Parts: sequence; structure tokens; C-alpha cells
Amino acid sequence: MKSINTYLRENVASAFAKNIHVAPQIDEKRLNNAIKAFGFSGEPGSIIALFDNTLMGSGKDGLLFTGEQLIYRATFADPISVAYAAIESVEYLQTPTGSKNDKIEHSIKLTRKGAGSVSLLNLSHCDLQALAKLLQNVISDFEEFREEQQFVPLDEMSEALKVAYLKITICMAFDTGGGIDAKRFAEILLLMTRLDLSTASRFELRALMGAPSEVRPVAELISHLDAECPPGQTKSLHISLVKDLINLHFVTGGKSIDDFAFLKTHRDLLALTDAEIDLAVAAIRNDYDMLKEDFTDDQIVNALKLLSAKAAAVGTPLTAVYLSGSVIGMSAAGLTSGLATLGMGGLLGLSSMATGIGVAVLIGVGAYTGMRKLTGANELTKSKRRELMLNEVIKQTQATISLLIQDINFITLRLNDLISAHDGQQEELKRLSLQIRQLSNAGAVLTGKSADAQGSATRLRCARFLDAARLKSLTREPTRAKLHDLIIGCYEEQVFVQQKDGKSEEVKKLAIRPELAQRDLEVLAGAFEAIGYFKMADVLAGTAADAAGKAKEKLAGLFS
Repeated sequence: MKSINTYLRENVASAFAKNIHVAPQIDEKRLNNAIKAFGFSGEPGSIIALFDNTLMGSGKDGLLFTGEQLIYRATFADPISVAYAAIESVEYLQTPTGSKNDKIEHSIKLTRKGAGSVSLLNLSHCDLQALAKLLQNVISDFEEFREEQQFVPLDEMSEALKVAYLKITICMAFDTGGGIDAKRFAEILLLMTRLDLSTASRFELRALMGAPSEVRPVAELISHLDAECPPGQTKSLHISLVKDLINLHFVTGGKSIDDFAFLKTHRDLLALTDAEIDLAVAAIRNDYDMLKEDFTDDQIVNALKLLSAKAAAVGTPLTAVYLSGSVIGMSAAGLTSGLATLGMGGLLGLSSMATGIGVAVLIGVGAYTGMRKLTGANELTKSKRRELMLNEVIKQTQATISLLIQDINFITLRLNDLISAHDGQQEELKRLSLQIRQLSNAGAVLTGKSADAQGSATRLRCARFLDAARLKSLTREPTRAKLHDLIIGCYEEQVFVQQKDGKSEEVKKLAIRPELAQRDLEVLAGAFEAIGYFKMADVLAGTAADAAGKAKEKLAGLFS
């Protein structure tokens, strides 16, 4: 049975003619306004939908839906929270009004257990009868109500889930016959990089690719995948998996899904419609088109708009298709940044996916502002904009090569151990083994040099010494609170010696933690870009907001 979050996400829009915004496609500014106006204290990413009943689209009045409650805020009134579990009955009312009872007032009466009733009325573009039926289904069909993240990127899901996801991909590679050739192997390695697998999991999967007899049944793997899936994410996860399977099919010579036997055999286990599978195919073709030399920026924009419309028609957010990133090698964050340079930073609507300390926390949160500062998007040439997306592909490929070298080193060490353990081995075999080890070690050194250079370059995009006051002013909004915590967590207080008036003195400053890995530095740099840390206009706006807030507090004190 569907969870309450999934049910509302899929059905709430049917009760409104317009002005209904369903996660993950809720504008960040409108979302922040609503969180404050509705007095919502939970995670921004757990908001399912917002019905905006304001004239100017500010999001400060209307209805806010989560997995636990409905919050109603009428114009110039305080918000009223109604927990689904506390609703005893739902009534759609048509009450005669006016001096001659010649008008009808439509409303919904929510009777709460031991807490009186709440009336929902004066909601423009809302079909109150349909909304009443929706709420009646909520209280009659569901027993468990809880708030949860509406979308979770695949690389933020559990390690066990990611391993099961890749094992299904490996099963498909074996199923096509001929074993796992170089193309299949390379695609699977790229997928491992995008999903940010641990070293242990990578070694486990690499061993499995050389032992087809140890592959578990697909039905068992899908069952394990679903068991590990975060609540409400199963459909999105299945669409993402099918997209990656179809891509592997195309890369290895498949011409269409009509000749994709593996998908036909296991399709029922994934419970996807023809339209959802067609959406995955369209996304794959669009991904490859984006990197074609003759594919212009205007064509990229139009193609993605068409893809977004196709996803909406299917009833699936585009987010689901890009849960694991793009099949051409871009991570979800990299793809979003690329879209931001084209003025489409909110297309994937990934801001609500932010769930933890990872790249996904940056997605959509001020991405367009950050990328404009970084690139000067208004002045970018078309080739420059596409170059940014290509650089992301190169970065992911380089990361995969680095992991591949690590794997070669591991195998080489094992091979040396086996040779050393047996006397009488041929000298030629020992000599070749030594050469492999030398090449692997040299590759590791070069990879290290590359990583050091990349790390230094990334540090240049981060504040050397953190201005905590500036950071606080730029992360006041609820959707940016996690970015504040992420950035602060990457710094520590260190003592520095500086010259002043010809004398040396010790000063304490917040400096980047020296042990941060390259991935963490990339996340940190992206966070600074997302909040506009180096952009003076954003800093001034944040400072002005702080000053206004303090002035408001002082005025309130005078009249209290």
C-alpha cells in the first residue's frame, strides 16, 4: 500500500485548478515564505505541497500539506495546524448566505477529536468538494502519518540499496550474453562513481563481475532494493533503475527497448507503465543530444522543457529520472548546475532532495545565483555554457579512472601474494607481475598529483578564513539552514601569527579543516557558490535583512 506521502504527492493537485505547487517543484522563495508564515517547524524537504491563495504568489496564505498535518492560513489570520490523526470527520458544506439567502458559501468542516472544528473556505481555484473527498480518503485509508523527505538522491541512500541497484545492473549485463565486455564494464564503473560507493562495496561488485555463477536472482535483488528504499521513493527508484538498464542496453548495441529481453522478463517486478519507460528512453536520448557539437543551447532548453512536460503528463517528476544523475556521466548536482547556466536551475526541482552532508544538499538551493556569480551566465557564450557540462562529465570520468587504478593496485597486490606463496613459479610471470605493479604505482602517483592540484584549485573557490557573521546572514532562510551547518562543519578554529605595528601576535581564525577530502571540498565550494558568499549583492541583502530583523525586535520591545 502507498504511504500517505506518496498518496498526497500523486493526488493533491487534482483538487486545485491552479496555484498548487507539489514537491519537489516548489519555488525556493515561495517555500521559505510559506514555512515562516505557516509556522512550520519541520524539515523543508518534508513538505509535500503548497496551495498558494495569495494574489501576488507569495505563498503566505493557503494550505500546506505534509505527511502528518494540514496547515491552513486564511488572509490576515494565524495559521491553524490540523493533524490527520486528529480528524474525526470531513464535511463538504454549501451554506446559503446573503440577506435573501441567494448566495451559497462553499466550505469544508474538519471536526477534530476533542478539539472543536476548523472551517476551510475562501480558497480560490480550489475544488472544495474534491479536496473534502481527498481528506476523507486520507483519514479512512491510512493509519500511519509521518513526515518524510519527499525526494532522496540515490547517492544519499543506504549502501545496501546502492549495492543491490548495481547488482541488478550486473545481472542485466550477464543476461545479454558474452559476459561483461569493456563497454559494459566501463558503464558500470561510471555508475559506481556517480553513486559514491564505498571501497568495500566496489570490491564486492568487481568480484561479482568476474563470477556470474554467484549472481543472485533478480527478483530477490529487487525485493532487497525495495526493502532498503526510503519511504515513498520506490517508484522514483524503479524509474531510475530502468533508465540505467536501458542505457546499458543501448551502449552495448541495443537499438530499441523492443529487443530488450531482460526488461521484458522482469518488467512486472518493477511495476512501471509504458509511458514511464518511454520517459526514461526520452531522457537517455536527450542526455546524449546535449553533448552533440551541433546541439545548441536553445535546443537543450527546448528539449528539456519538452521532457519536463512529458514527465508531468506521465505524473512523474523529472527528478525521478535523474535520481542517479545523467547517463552521460554528470552527477545530479552537476547536471543541475549546468541547467542553471541556461536559466533552468529549477527545472529538476531538486532543492527538496537535500537530506544530508553530501553533494545533493546543494542541488537547487540558490544554484542559479551561485552559478551566475561563478560564470557570469549572462555573458557566457553558447560554447562556454556547454563546456561547463562537459567539464562535469570529464570530472566524473577522471574520478572513475582514479578508482579503477585503485582496483588495479588491489588486484596486483593479490596477484603478487599468490605468486610469492608458490615456489617454482616461472620467472617471466614474476617479471610481468612486477611491471604491472610498477605501472600501477606510477598511475597512483600521477592520480595523487592530479588530486592535489584539483584540491588546491577547489580550495580557491572556498573562503580561506570563514566570516561567521556573513555566513549567518546569507543562510537565514529555512531552506539554507543545512548549508550553514555544512559550511561551519568544514572549518575549525586555528591559531595564526600575524604582524601588526612591527610586532608578532597570535590571532584565532576559522580555517578549512586540513583533513577534508576532495569530495568534501567540492561540496564546500558548491555551498559557497549556492549562497552567494563571494557576491557582494547577496552579502548586502543578508546584512540588510539582519539589520531589519534587529530593528523589528527593538520596536516590538517598545510596545510590549
